[in-house]
Amino acid sequence: MDFYRSTDHHRVQEGLEESLKKLDCEYIDLYLMHWPQAVLNDKVLCEDEHPTYADTWKQMEKLLDTGKVKSIGVSNFSIKTLEILLPQCTIIPAINQVEIHPCLPQFDLKEYCDSKGILLTAYSPFGQSNQLFFKDPDFIAIAECHEATVAQVAVSWAVQRGTVPIPKSANVERMKANITLIKLTPEEMQTINDIHKKPGMHRSLLGYHGPDGSVFGWTYEQLGWPMSVGGFVSAQ
Repeated sequence: MDFYRSTDHHRVQEGLEESLKKLDCEYIDLYLMHWPQAVLNDKVLCEDEHPTYADTWKQMEKLLDTGKVKSIGVSNFSIKTLEILLPQCTIIPAINQVEIHPCLPQFDLKEYCDSKGILLTAYSPFGQSNQLFFKDPDFIAIAECHEATVAQVAVSWAVQRGTVPIPKSANVERMKANITLIKLTPEEMQTINDIHKKPGMHRSLLGYHGPDGSVFGWTYEQLGWPMSVGGFVSAQ
């Protein structure tokens, strides 16, 4: 039940020390709480069970005094969970890392994070193996107009709107292409912004959604994600 170190919510300092040892370095630039739900003794805890994500965050704040962590942030947090966390923070999260791509642009969350000074980071900016928007004719047309790859368009859109995409690739040529940004026109940005409005497009593209509408033991309601079963977004 160890999904992205959620078993370390109750042992934040120890988790950091283990990570530093595995990385063979003295400090890290950014340390994240990867999911708000904690796992203790192979059980996924509910929102009001300790350690809550607010408990975990308070322990993360203490790490900054050690010099072993330069900044701290969260991942997979929604407006709902941030609204609960922020009043209990001494230090505002530097970033919130969530799934973002043209099928799930997260406009409301971006506006909220911008208002709080939290940088929104986009993981799976290509949708991993389910690259649904790569097949969209309007998206393809923009790439062809710039003689660019669809991946370059996706990364450029993410950067131009003020988010930080973190694409994954082991291919050197793809890495070079991914950091070669193109300048999209306002009209092209709007076209990409509107792709999620097409039938069947406004959705998560990742495979961690349970058939009952849950993710790693929490319901969409608990997570604060406006989704229905299967990862389809039910509200904007």
